[in-house]
Amino acid sequence: MDSRGIILKTLNLQKTPRLPVAILSGGAWTFNRKGLTLEDTLSIGAQNAAQILEETNELIHSDIVWPGSGYHNLAIRAIGGKIKFRAKGTPDIQEELLKEAKDVDTVNLDGLKEDADIGTLAETTAILSRAIGKKTLVGTSQWGPFTLAGHVYGVERLMRSIFRDKAAVHAVLDFTSELCYRYLKLYIHAGVEIVSVADPTSSGDLISREQFREFSLPYLKKVTGKLADAGVPVSIHICGNIADRLDLIPETGAKNLSLDYKVDLKKASEILGGKMTFSGNMNPVAIMQNGTPDGVAAACRECIRKAGGSSYILMPGCDLPPAVPQENLLAMVQTAKNDDVS
Repeated sequence: MDSRGIILKTLNLQKTPRLPVAILSGGAWTFNRKGLTLEDTLSIGAQNAAQILEETNELIHSDIVWPGSGYHNLAIRAIGGKIKFRAKGTPDIQEELLKEAKDVDTVNLDGLKEDADIGTLAETTAILSRAIGKKTLVGTSQWGPFTLAGHVYGVERLMRSIFRDKAAVHAVLDFTSELCYRYLKLYIHAGVEIVSVADPTSSGDLISREQFREFSLPYLKKVTGKLADAGVPVSIHICGNIADRLDLIPETGAKNLSLDYKVDLKKASEILGGKMTFSGNMNPVAIMQNGTPDGVAAACRECIRKAGGSSYILMPGCDLPPAVPQENLLAMVQTAKNDDVS
């Protein structure tokens, strides 16, 4: 069975001949290892970018490849925001787009489909999908509604408004839900078959379970529902410790939950098993970047042991830092492919 089939069967909670394994995002890692920043990559042409992604995965053998990862903030620039590219890693937001919540009525989301760089990424995705999509699942990613709200409205003001002006928070979240969906829809048209919605601001490190239930969960559910209607499964990634809200995540309708290293996989398995798949958990810095291949393999085996079943996808616990050694990724992939899932 090829990589695409293994992931799709796993997402449907069906048995597969081996454990699925994938990197999470990895855009900056992929291009930085070629001496390119993410900004550079936008200028080399879609064909060249797609070729780098394809050649890199011929070395790594991830079951999912994520063209467009690392570029989430282009969506904010395309509708009037300001960003700054880094020499390594992903671009930063320079200032809040919205001065007041009512400003959502003045923002034209058509800027997404008119943005030349987003168009280049969509073209890259289409080329890659045609090249490898029959055997390897091709996906892309975007921030979730609550995290996008923090980016366009300001995290500090968002947190204050949770207590002082709930109507404003919900107005911004309605807007960012549509922003998230319309951005990802461009890549669905380009051929992606899975999307990752990353919502780190929904972490238990920042908001309580009840705040998550009120302000994040309904909007994750809205976006996931629209994407499901478009025929694409959703993986949700939330950084930090979300142990107190694991039982709420299946309500989103997502097929997979990507977990940070702060969440105990055994507990995740007990709560999520049979309801949705879950993935991740290897510390992206301490293990994936700073560990040895033997150390990575040992950490992978421990994750597999704790996950304890066929609902698990072996992945790092977050996006790959640019300095992760290639041999560590190979150790992760080989551990999964050597694991006995019978």
